[in-house]
Amino acid sequence: MRHTRGMTLLELMTAVAVVAVLITLAVAGMQGRINGQREGTATRELWSSALRARQLAISTNQPVRFVVENNVPQPDGRSYTVARWERLKCGDNLSAPDVWTLDACPSATCLNTSCRTNPECCSETGTDVVIPSTMNATSMHALCFLPGSGRPVFNRMDCLRGSLGTPAAIAAAAPTDSSIQFKFTSNRVKSVLMVEPLTGLSSVMDCDSLAATSSNVTYKDVRLTAACAAP
Repeated sequence: MRHTRGMTLLELMTAVAVVAVLITLAVAGMQGRINGQREGTATRELWSSALRARQLAISTNQPVRFVVENNVPQPDGRSYTVARWERLKCGDNLSAPDVWTLDACPSATCLNTSCRTNPECCSETGTDVVIPSTMNATSMHALCFLPGSGRPVFNRMDCLRGSLGTPAAIAAAAPTDSSIQFKFTSNRVKSVLMVEPLTGLSSVMDCDSLAATSSNVTYKDVRLTAACAAP
């Protein structure tokens, strides 16, 4: 009679170890793809939000400001870093926001606080854009589109209150091509949100794109290349 040989303990442990390694590699690869999808979605939503914010600043004649906040609870019960636009009220009396002057827009009460802290400061707010843990979008904080013109100013929570009628001040506060960068701790190369200083129109560009990396002058975007090279 032929006897069937079973697996030894060492062989069984080796087989389990191999399976565990394969599972770990598969999970890591899947997680990387999921992170990439989340980063891409957040980047596109931030760009879309910037276009919407500019449109509202022009149509409503109110400043529209971006705020990036940490640890904001979301419907899934967890807290995330999020970004959203805020359409700010003008006039120093928030109960009568239609009082609009160059020196009182936005309201003084709302210069250094978000509308999440003081909802009375806003006529309207955008949808929260969840920023993945592998992504940094803090440079978008305090980007503001000015009332009526939609021109952008950078790093100004006050939306240039008191200087809205001063072209030199508006030009000096405009973002540069490299001002707003989206950085990633994953393998994804950073992206930049390039906001035109005169029109406020924006475009999001990837720093590993052909326009940023090509040595061929036909395809190369000099402005994008310089923006991607900035720290």
